[in-house]
Amino acid sequence: MSHPFHRLRAFLQRLPLRGRLAQGSALLVGAFVLVKASQFVIQILLSRLLSPSDFGLWAMVLVLTGLSLLFRDGAIAAVLVQRGLDDKRLVDAVYSLGFNVSVGLFVLQALVGYPLSLFFGEPILWPLTALHGTIFLINAGTGTHDSVLLRQMRFREIALCDCAAGGARLIGAVACALAGGGVWAFAAGEIAYAAADAVARRRASGYRFTYSFWPDSQAIQAVRRYIAGMLSINLAVQTNTNGDNLVIGRLLGAEPLGFYNVAYQLAMVPVFALTKVNRVHFTALSSMDRAEQQSYVCRALEQYALLGAPIYGLCFVLAPWLIPFIYGQEWTEAAVLFQLVLVFAYARGLMSIMGTALNAFDKPGINARINWVLVPLTFPSYVLGAWLGGVVGVAIAVALVMGVGATGWFWVAVCRTSGWTLGVLAKPVLLPTVAAAGAAGCATLPALPPVAAAALVVALYMLFASPAIVSLLRPKPNTPPFKLDELAGAVSSITRK
Repeated sequence: MSHPFHRLRAFLQRLPLRGRLAQGSALLVGAFVLVKASQFVIQILLSRLLSPSDFGLWAMVLVLTGLSLLFRDGAIAAVLVQRGLDDKRLVDAVYSLGFNVSVGLFVLQALVGYPLSLFFGEPILWPLTALHGTIFLINAGTGTHDSVLLRQMRFREIALCDCAAGGARLIGAVACALAGGGVWAFAAGEIAYAAADAVARRRASGYRFTYSFWPDSQAIQAVRRYIAGMLSINLAVQTNTNGDNLVIGRLLGAEPLGFYNVAYQLAMVPVFALTKVNRVHFTALSSMDRAEQQSYVCRALEQYALLGAPIYGLCFVLAPWLIPFIYGQEWTEAAVLFQLVLVFAYARGLMSIMGTALNAFDKPGINARINWVLVPLTFPSYVLGAWLGGVVGVAIAVALVMGVGATGWFWVAVCRTSGWTLGVLAKPVLLPTVAAAGAAGCATLPALPPVAAAALVVALYMLFASPAIVSLLRPKPNTPPFKLDELAGAVSSITRK
């Protein structure tokens, strides 16, 4: 019989994040849980104080602001995580470029808000988007401070900054709503978040940048392709994932968009959490060779599938009861939308891990092209879905095109680009995905109370996915016995940090 510590070591070796990286992931995810909990409280309170049409108006604002946020200085400063901080000339140039872009985004958003209001036929959208644009002035340069913290693996400071900003958003949004601010409460919350985030990250970083109105052209030229690739990725992803809001708002109106936006935001919560872990994945992968990267990505996909698939299965089964319970009976229509978007949300998590790997391989341009290929398919499918089935039709299109179809295309493209066989990335996720889908399908057939349905999903998933779970826990055959002094040394090193 193998030693218990032998089994523990084998299990830990199967996880992609260990030691300081595991601590960093835990801190970032813990902070995300607190921030999302505050957002959840905001959403519940505002759903009681505001109407679905107000939520729809804010979703219309997000069509533009989401696009603007892609080009903020944080996206530009990501190159410092990949290239490092040794070249002070490069660091200052990236900071200066990001600062200038942030100021320009404020001006651009204030101007573009007018045609946006004409497009949707809602005059209030112009001042609302202009006010929201002030976050770019407040946060100018903050993204570069964040990249410094991430490159230095100061995950504790990043987590504390996230929590402080999340608390400020809660106070700002709820205070404005209680004061009768209506839809303006959303903007108040975002401005409060930006202000707290800017102050916290600047103080935590402590890095002294030298600003120049004209950034060093030679330094920028050295990283131009990388920055352009990252921005192109963000633009393609936003075009694909925000086109549904554009189509629903233009063709169906504010109220259906309000239902859809609430369902979408709730379904994407686990994926938003994964983006925090992906920041740690990116830091780790950037310092590995190609063989280590393949093993790391496979373990990351396996861990996400084993944990994420049953969570999404539970949410699918509980949705008809969960949505009205949280938001009220007037939001019942969002339940079926939530179930459909869950398919895309789970798939998006898989794609985000593979995309993070490509960025770490210094191939953001290829990642961008993979996403841009999907653009000609998404918009026509959204319009067709709206024409045939209204907002439910759009949700079906999102699930099929951006969920099932996009995952298959991304999987093939990433494997061919990286020189990996197709089975390398499929094997870690296939069994957990099929097991969760089968368990959710079986649990929805009989009319069961929510608790019984949830218990049935968990039991069936454990049964169907047992080979994958056992494989994760099983020690590798060539792994030497685990030594007690190794455990003591590992624990000691962690507690000293």
